[in-house]
Amino acid sequence: MTKIIGYALAFESFLNLFGAIPFLLYPEWCLSYVVNTLAAHHVHTSPVPPGSATLFQVYACLVIALTIPLLMCIPDVPGAAPKRVIMFQALGMGEAFLIALLLWKATDPDKSGYTQLSLVLSAMSLTPHLSWRAWTLLVRPDWFADGSETKKKQT
Repeated sequence: MTKIIGYALAFESFLNLFGAIPFLLYPEWCLSYVVNTLAAHHVHTSPVPPGSATLFQVYACLVIALTIPLLMCIPDVPGAAPKRVIMFQALGMGEAFLIALLLWKATDPDKSGYTQLSLVLSAMSLTPHLSWRAWTLLVRPDWFADGSETKKKQT
Protein backbone atom coordinates (compact mmCIF):
# COMPACT_ATOMS: atom_id res chain seq x y z
CA MET A 1 0.00 0.00 0.00
CA THR A 2 1.23 3.43 -0.72
CA LYS A 3 1.53 5.70 2.25
CA ILE A 4 -1.11 7.95 0.67
CA ILE A 5 -3.95 5.48 1.35
CA GLY A 6 -2.65 4.82 4.87
CA TYR A 7 -2.52 8.53 5.65
CA ALA A 8 -5.94 9.02 4.07
CA LEU A 9 -7.47 6.23 6.17
CA ALA A 10 -5.91 7.60 9.36
CA PHE A 11 -6.98 11.17 8.56
CA GLU A 12 -10.54 10.12 7.74
CA SER A 13 -10.71 8.05 10.93
CA PHE A 14 -9.57 11.05 12.97
CA LEU A 15 -12.12 13.34 11.32
CA ASN A 16 -14.90 10.78 11.82
CA LEU A 17 -14.20 10.51 15.53
CA PHE A 18 -13.62 14.25 15.91
CA GLY A 19 -17.01 14.96 14.31
CA ALA A 20 -19.02 12.08 15.75
CA ILE A 21 -18.21 12.65 19.41
CA PRO A 22 -19.95 16.07 19.61
CA PHE A 23 -22.85 14.60 17.58
CA LEU A 24 -23.16 11.84 20.18
CA LEU A 25 -22.70 13.97 23.30
CA TYR A 26 -24.33 17.26 22.23
CA PRO A 27 -26.86 16.47 19.47
CA GLU A 28 -29.20 19.37 20.31
CA TRP A 29 -26.37 21.89 20.11
CA CYS A 30 -25.13 20.49 16.77
CA LEU A 31 -28.61 20.34 15.27
CA SER A 32 -29.58 23.80 16.51
CA TYR A 33 -27.52 25.25 13.67
CA VAL A 34 -29.36 23.37 10.93
CA VAL A 35 -32.94 22.87 12.11
CA ASN A 36 -35.55 24.97 10.35
CA THR A 37 -37.22 26.49 13.40
CA LEU A 38 -40.08 27.83 11.30
CA ALA A 39 -41.02 24.34 10.16
CA ALA A 40 -40.28 22.60 13.45
CA HIS A 41 -43.22 21.88 15.73
CA HIS A 42 -41.84 21.87 19.21
CA VAL A 43 -43.22 21.98 22.70
CA HIS A 44 -39.82 21.85 24.34
CA THR A 45 -37.50 24.75 25.03
CA SER A 46 -35.10 23.46 22.39
CA PRO A 47 -35.89 24.00 18.69
CA VAL A 48 -34.57 20.46 18.16
CA PRO A 49 -37.19 17.73 18.59
CA PRO A 50 -35.99 14.93 20.90
CA GLY A 51 -36.51 12.37 18.14
CA SER A 52 -34.17 14.28 15.84
CA ALA A 53 -31.53 14.47 18.56
CA THR A 54 -31.78 10.72 19.13
CA LEU A 55 -31.47 9.98 15.40
CA PHE A 56 -28.43 12.25 15.24
CA GLN A 57 -26.88 10.21 18.05
CA VAL A 58 -27.66 7.02 16.10
CA TYR A 59 -25.88 8.60 13.11
CA ALA A 60 -22.89 9.37 15.35
CA CYS A 61 -22.77 5.76 16.55
CA LEU A 62 -22.83 4.52 12.94
CA VAL A 63 -19.99 6.87 12.00
CA ILE A 64 -17.94 5.60 14.94
CA ALA A 65 -18.77 1.99 14.06
CA LEU A 66 -17.71 2.49 10.43
CA THR A 67 -14.47 4.07 11.60
CA ILE A 68 -13.35 0.79 13.18
CA PRO A 69 -13.04 -1.04 9.80
CA LEU A 70 -11.24 2.02 8.42
CA LEU A 71 -8.67 1.75 11.19
CA MET A 72 -8.37 -1.99 10.59
CA CYS A 73 -7.51 -1.31 6.92
CA ILE A 74 -4.48 0.83 7.77
CA PRO A 75 -1.92 -1.92 8.58
CA ASP A 76 -0.03 -3.01 5.49
CA VAL A 77 -0.56 -6.76 5.81
CA PRO A 78 -1.15 -9.45 3.17
CA GLY A 79 -4.78 -9.54 2.07
CA ALA A 80 -5.49 -5.96 3.12
CA ALA A 81 -5.94 -4.65 -0.45
CA PRO A 82 -9.36 -6.24 -1.13
CA LYS A 83 -10.61 -5.05 2.27
CA ARG A 84 -9.52 -1.50 1.49
CA VAL A 85 -11.25 -1.60 -1.86
CA ILE A 86 -14.48 -2.96 -0.33
CA MET A 87 -14.34 -0.31 2.38
CA PHE A 88 -13.89 2.48 -0.17
CA GLN A 89 -16.66 1.09 -2.38
CA ALA A 90 -19.10 0.78 0.55
CA LEU A 91 -18.36 4.25 1.90
CA GLY A 92 -18.53 5.72 -1.60
CA MET A 93 -21.96 4.21 -2.21
CA GLY A 94 -23.14 5.51 1.15
CA GLU A 95 -21.89 8.98 0.29
CA ALA A 96 -23.51 8.86 -3.14
CA PHE A 97 -26.88 7.93 -1.62
CA LEU A 98 -26.56 10.56 1.11
CA ILE A 99 -25.71 13.28 -1.41
CA ALA A 100 -28.73 12.31 -3.52
CA LEU A 101 -31.01 12.27 -0.46
CA LEU A 102 -29.77 15.62 0.85
CA LEU A 103 -30.17 17.30 -2.54
CA TRP A 104 -33.63 15.77 -2.95
CA LYS A 105 -34.65 17.10 0.48
CA ALA A 106 -33.19 20.50 -0.43
CA THR A 107 -35.80 20.82 -3.18
CA ASP A 108 -38.50 21.07 -0.48
CA PRO A 109 -36.69 21.88 2.77
CA ASP A 110 -39.86 22.66 4.76
CA LYS A 111 -40.78 18.98 4.65
CA SER A 112 -37.31 17.96 5.84
CA GLY A 113 -37.18 20.10 8.97
CA TYR A 114 -33.77 21.46 7.99
CA THR A 115 -32.76 24.64 6.27
CA GLN A 116 -32.08 24.46 2.57
CA LEU A 117 -28.60 25.87 3.14
CA SER A 118 -27.73 23.14 5.68
CA LEU A 119 -28.94 20.42 3.30
CA VAL A 120 -26.94 21.78 0.36
CA LEU A 121 -23.84 22.36 2.49
CA SER A 122 -24.09 18.84 3.89
CA ALA A 123 -24.26 17.41 0.37
CA MET A 124 -21.34 19.60 -0.70
CA SER A 125 -19.27 18.47 2.29
CA LEU A 126 -19.62 14.83 1.19
CA THR A 127 -18.72 15.51 -2.44
CA PRO A 128 -14.92 15.69 -1.92
CA HIS A 129 -15.01 12.36 -0.07
CA LEU A 130 -16.94 10.71 -2.88
CA SER A 131 -14.64 12.27 -5.49
CA TRP A 132 -11.56 11.00 -3.62
CA ARG A 133 -12.97 7.49 -3.43
CA ALA A 134 -13.97 7.46 -7.10
CA TRP A 135 -10.57 8.78 -8.16
CA THR A 136 -8.60 6.26 -6.10
CA LEU A 137 -10.81 3.34 -7.11
CA LEU A 138 -10.96 4.18 -10.82
CA VAL A 139 -7.72 6.02 -11.54
CA ARG A 140 -5.27 4.79 -8.88
CA PRO A 141 -6.34 1.29 -7.80
CA ASP A 142 -2.62 0.44 -7.44
CA TRP A 143 -2.61 2.53 -4.25
CA PHE A 144 -4.66 -0.17 -2.50
CA ALA A 145 -2.01 -2.87 -2.90
CA ASP A 146 -0.76 -4.43 0.31
CA GLY A 147 2.85 -5.09 1.28
CA SER A 148 2.93 -8.61 -0.17
CA GLU A 149 1.73 -7.38 -3.58
CA THR A 150 4.35 -4.63 -3.60
CA LYS A 151 7.11 -7.14 -2.80
CA LYS A 152 5.91 -9.46 -5.62
CA LYS A 153 6.15 -6.62 -8.16
CA GLN A 154 9.69 -5.73 -7.02
CA THR A 155 11.03 -9.31 -7.52
